Amino acid sequence: MSAAFQPALRRSGTTLVVAAVLAVIVAIATACSASPAKASSPSMDRSTASAPGLRGLRPCADPALADFSCGTLRVPVDHAKPRGRTLDLPVTVQHGPASAPVLLNLTGGPGQPGVSFAAKTKQRLGKALDGRRLVMFDQRGTGSTALSCPGLQREMGQSDLVTPTQAAVKECSDIVGNDRAFYGTQDTVSDMELLRRALGVRTMTVDGTSYGSYVAERYALTYPHGVDHLVLDSVVPHRWTPEGSLSLASMPAVRRVLGLVCKELSCTTDPVADLATLVKKNYDGPALLNMMAVISVVQPKMEFVPGMLHDAVNGNDGLLQGWLQGVVGEVPPAEFSQGLHAATLCMDQAEPWGDSDTPYAQREAAIAKVKRTLSPKQTYPFDVETATDNGLVQLCRGWGITPPDAISGKRNLPPVPTLFLAGDHDLSTPWEWARTEFDKAPHGEVMLVKGAGHSVQSRGVDYPEVITRLDAFLDRRH
Repeated sequence: MSAAFQPALRRSGTTLVVAAVLAVIVAIATACSASPAKASSPSMDRSTASAPGLRGLRPCADPALADFSCGTLRVPVDHAKPRGRTLDLPVTVQHGPASAPVLLNLTGGPGQPGVSFAAKTKQRLGKALDGRRLVMFDQRGTGSTALSCPGLQREMGQSDLVTPTQAAVKECSDIVGNDRAFYGTQDTVSDMELLRRALGVRTMTVDGTSYGSYVAERYALTYPHGVDHLVLDSVVPHRWTPEGSLSLASMPAVRRVLGLVCKELSCTTDPVADLATLVKKNYDGPALLNMMAVISVVQPKMEFVPGMLHDAVNGNDGLLQGWLQGVVGEVPPAEFSQGLHAATLCMDQAEPWGDSDTPYAQREAAIAKVKRTLSPKQTYPFDVETATDNGLVQLCRGWGITPPDAISGKRNLPPVPTLFLAGDHDLSTPWEWARTEFDKAPHGEVMLVKGAGHSVQSRGVDYPEVITRLDAFLDRRH
């Protein structure tokens, strides 16, 4: 992948760069194994004919899933009304003895499906799956049940941070309607517990990446009896704070990571100062921060970044513009649902104004207060507007008023073996988050991978020591 990608960057034509960036992002975000199902609109007409449970589990038709069975998990739309409307969530279960331990792997976003990643996940985890059964499912609102919001999908692609228009936000909120209340993380947690029961297992290893790590933590807090091991890769803390939506960890992390890059390269320029200069030159701060986060996913070594930033400061910004355009590329909702992304984050995130039921006028006042009080030192090399105008804030600023989700108030994770995996070049979920969460894990251990970016398990070819460590960890008894 990187060998094909880097030459296109060297040629530096904007069209070539955009094509290369989109190719890499799509390769990472979509499965090699199964074609995603067509996106559907919100589940207003799902069957209510039968109770929750696994249905139609039979050998998968896709040759890439030859050693898996495929079916669906029927769950209530509203877990408080188990006899009401239902959703059928695709599930794939690796063949093996019924007594074999289950490893439930959770994808991220929120917005990514799961089943279409199963074959690739099995390949990446390699020997760590020996004697275990891999299970993956499409979290509600993704894949075949994807929430489809055309405007938001077009404007944000797979991004967290690119700023959407309020018209696109309102359109999506109206499309999802009152069902906004049923797409929080806690709804997915309840689905996972139904899946555990349907599989007939007492406990599961829950392995989550990025947003999936947050889902794993929330499941462990809600159903500690159902977990034997936790694997948290590219960690999102289980207790949201407004600093998260304001990117107040990611912006300083850019300084740290560029420092690490320059230590390796013996830079003759100052990329942090160059980035600050570009922000002052009226480049879009949230778009630049989003670009840096995406680069940490697809090209975590970042060898070209100092030169790219310095060239842009000196007027040669073709490569920079190529990255800025290329990282947003639109994808179908079944591959990444921005509707689900919005519905989940706007219910779960702690925003400057508080919960998801805060009136709009109070939201505006809270943003204005942050702009007045936030210190430029907290956001450097970006500006204060990067904090308040990024997609995480602006997405939820205009999102429909929704009853907040019930979130566990527990400060510590349950006392089960917990492995934290982090790359020190990750700017999407900075290493500092893993360190914070580790302090709340009674039986935690950390593996920090030098030079790695986001989702270190998915880079098993580059970092085989990660899979070796994971294999040894999963053999540790609870």
